[in-house]
Amino acid sequence: MKINFYSILLIVLSLNTAVAQSPRKALVEHFTQASCGPCAYYNPLIAPILERNQAKACKIAYQVSWPGVDPMNKDNPSEVQTRVNYYGVQGVPDAYLNAASQGAPTTTITDATIQSATLIPAPYTIEIQNKILPDYNSMEIAVTVTRTAAVNGSPMMRVAVCEKVIEWLAPPGNNGEKVFHHVMKKFMPNTTGTNISEIDAPGKSKTYTFVYKFDKVYNFRNLETVVFIQNDATKEIYQAENAYLDLTPNPGNDVSIKESSASGVYGDTLICGTQTSPIVKVINTGNATITNLDINYSINGGSVKTYSWTGSIKFLEDKDITLPAIDFTPVKGSNTLTVDILKVNGQDDIEPLNNKTDAVFYPTPSTTLTSTFELKPAAQPTQISFKIYDDQNQIVVEGGPFTDNLAKKYFLTLAKDKCYKISVTNGTSSLNGTYKIFDDQNNQIFQQRVIGTGTFSRYFSTYELVTGVDQPAADQNFMVYPNPVSDLLNVEIASAHSSSTLIECKNISGVSVWNQSTLLNAGKTTLSIPTSNWNSGIYIISLTTPGGKQSRKIVVQ
Repeated sequence: MKINFYSILLIVLSLNTAVAQSPRKALVEHFTQASCGPCAYYNPLIAPILERNQAKACKIAYQVSWPGVDPMNKDNPSEVQTRVNYYGVQGVPDAYLNAASQGAPTTTITDATIQSATLIPAPYTIEIQNKILPDYNSMEIAVTVTRTAAVNGSPMMRVAVCEKVIEWLAPPGNNGEKVFHHVMKKFMPNTTGTNISEIDAPGKSKTYTFVYKFDKVYNFRNLETVVFIQNDATKEIYQAENAYLDLTPNPGNDVSIKESSASGVYGDTLICGTQTSPIVKVINTGNATITNLDINYSINGGSVKTYSWTGSIKFLEDKDITLPAIDFTPVKGSNTLTVDILKVNGQDDIEPLNNKTDAVFYPTPSTTLTSTFELKPAAQPTQISFKIYDDQNQIVVEGGPFTDNLAKKYFLTLAKDKCYKISVTNGTSSLNGTYKIFDDQNNQIFQQRVIGTGTFSRYFSTYELVTGVDQPAADQNFMVYPNPVSDLLNVEIASAHSSSTLIECKNISGVSVWNQSTLLNAGKTTLSIPTSNWNSGIYIISLTTPGGKQSRKIVVQ
């Protein structure tokens, strides 16, 4: 039997095409710092190289913690350090092209080295879709990975959210740099990444979805996602890809609430008293300029107030709107401010789902009219002093500096339904004292440690607090233990059905220290959260599902 040569050739070519490897995009991981002198020299040299090769390479910049000040490192120091340890970085600047460093960044990163790196075929393709979510405080990242050839080892997919440019009015460090490119903000879900060994044959693919809640983002319009697949045993980079966040205006009148605060200060979740002036941040997400908003707001389901705002907000501009004061009855535990935008430019919003938001806040600790203030200095008693003020800014009692570290007690005679401020001044950066408030039955109302140089304030009141409880998320049972906690907090959730869930922990100032978006399955789920690197104090951990929200107070020792 004759065999047609061209038929065989076509079959072979078809088979080769089916399993052919893919064009490769290179990954640059750059370690730098805002107070590093050599960084200020090298960074402007490699920036134009990466700019003209952006179709061939993507970049992640890690702002490390040394040799000086860098506020961008403080945004996410632990994940930066993890990548420093991963490569064994000893000094900055240091650049890695597909996990290899040739010495100076200008030697590692050149047009020729990038071109050479892309000539090696890749066994995967990566597609990224970044979608802003209706709250304009988070984005959904959908990553589709397709295998195109055989792979040795266990591939890990890492998803890094970066800001493609951060510009400062003045240098944030001491090396003179004001512009920083492709700065890493967060790995999703973490630096360990996602094992994609399940994509175990050419032609197979899977889409992975993550939700990034904006945290310490300087300008969300500059967000991008960098995805790379790496073999941790060899550190080989199999493939990399990046995509910017696409922002397209919705047609017509469309506004979204980004955040709100019952106290009038974002991040401040404590309120003293029974009246407050809330603040709400709105963003124009439509193509029509916003000139008028009708806003309803209430606290704890009480009477609703309406405010009509006028002004001008253009597309993707945001505006802080301070609402007129509202009276409320504070309850023990969490209280809730509800804000709802009813009309936009006198008309219905085309996307009303992002026009309503709840902000949880807490009353300041309340004590009896006869109370006791106790302060125990630590190692340097001559460096600590305090004053307690009433709501007219008059000093009720003061003390210090001290000559010894014995506990000092001061008996307080307070007025009913008043707010008081404790102001403690510390002259040393170390832990230098602890103060407490006790009621007339000698029950401890709260305690606070004094750490760091400066003057620190905390409020308490004599308002009567009504007993209250959190509104439970539907069909959820939410437990945390141990409490107090030192090293590892366990979160146990019993759910009647599957649901998308956001678990977030904030400190008492409202700053998020940990969060995770996940899909809960029906039944019991247990998560563990490391707390050993958290500062001692009070934290609020919340569970948010489509059915509602629950919060728990935890104490980190």
